[in-house]
Amino acid sequence: MTLEQFLTDILFKDLDYKVTEDGVHVFPSESFREVIERSMKNGVGMYKVLVWKNDEVEQVLTHDQFLKKATDLRWAKTAYFKYAREDANYHFSGEFKVSEKLLQRAALFVPKVKKKDEEEE
Repeated sequence: MTLEQFLTDILFKDLDYKVTEDGVHVFPSESFREVIERSMKNGVGMYKVLVWKNDEVEQVLTHDQFLKKATDLRWAKTAYFKYAREDANYHFSGEFKVSEKLLQRAALFVPKVKKKDEEEE
C-alpha cells in the first residue's frame, strides 16, 4: 500500500476534506481533530501542521518548534487547539510520517468511526 492510499483509504476515511491543486488534503477543524486522534492511536506521526484561512496557508507549525518528535502528537494537538479556539473558520492540513511497517500491515488498521447511536449515549 502506498502512503497516498493509506492516507485517503484508511486514515481519512469518512472525513470531510478537500484536496488542493498541489495534492494537499485540507480539513475543516473537527475533521482534523479526528485525524490527530486516529494518528495518535495508530502510530502515525506528523512533521507539520498547516493552518489555512481563505484557501491560503496562514501558519506552518512543526514538531521541532514544540521540541517533540514527529511521532509524539501531543505537539500537533496543542497546535491544533491553539488555532481552532482562535478562529472557527481555520482549516488544517498536515505532513504525515507513516512507517513502512505500518504501510505493510495497513490491512489490519481500521479507524473507529462513531455511529449515530453511539454519539447519543
